[in-house]
Amino acid sequence: MLYFIELTQVCNLKCKYCGNTPDPDVDDVEVSYSLEELKSFLEKDPEPNICFYGGEPLLRMGLMEKIMDSIPAKRFLIQTNGILLSKVKPRYLKQFDTILISIDGRKETTDYYRGRGTYDKVIKNLQAVRELGYSGDVIARMAVSGRSDIYEEVKHLLELKNPHFDHVHWQLDVFWDFPPKRRYKNRDFVKWVKESYNPGITKLAKYWYQKMKENGNVLGIVPFLGIMKSLLFDEIPVQLR
Repeated sequence: MLYFIELTQVCNLKCKYCGNTPDPDVDDVEVSYSLEELKSFLEKDPEPNICFYGGEPLLRMGLMEKIMDSIPAKRFLIQTNGILLSKVKPRYLKQFDTILISIDGRKETTDYYRGRGTYDKVIKNLQAVRELGYSGDVIARMAVSGRSDIYEEVKHLLELKNPHFDHVHWQLDVFWDFPPKRRYKNRDFVKWVKESYNPGITKLAKYWYQKMKENGNVLGIVPFLGIMKSLLFDEIPVQLR
């Protein structure tokens, strides 16, 4: 089983779309159980997989290291904004099976939503990680918003060479709306979906297919891979989101 350990709700970025914007009336949630309690709980699972989450989990790097030293997990993963990624000690870095990095595509899109200079910092840190010999799976985790061109953002990330991302995944920023689904009937949002997002997905699918046709290379577009697997193996998705 995959267990998410939310090390902190504090973040060192203030993204325009994020539901994690600090609220002075809400206390930060920190890990309140002991390492022994966590270890005892996870021992019930013979093959636990642990994903460090936040907030920005690397703000509590010391706690993360203690958990990795104490828990013999089958796999470690982390979802990070990448700002502190180069600070992770190599011996811990190489224990990660997967690193998910929040980045929204091209530089202008990422910096608009996540803050000026974010794109360059993240790319620089990923390059440092690759140069240290990290060979695990690196997934670009995009938030897609009104300024995003889904085709251009995904294509940009897939075509980066040094450093490179192994996979690209995304979600729409409406995920953080409150009340939930409040924009689903908003005229501007509906127009964007019809005129930009849906045509961009179609264009992206054609690009994905063309690359397979040209050289047999299956690009790591996570939503497409899941759909293709279901079609090839005659699987019925439990739920479409």
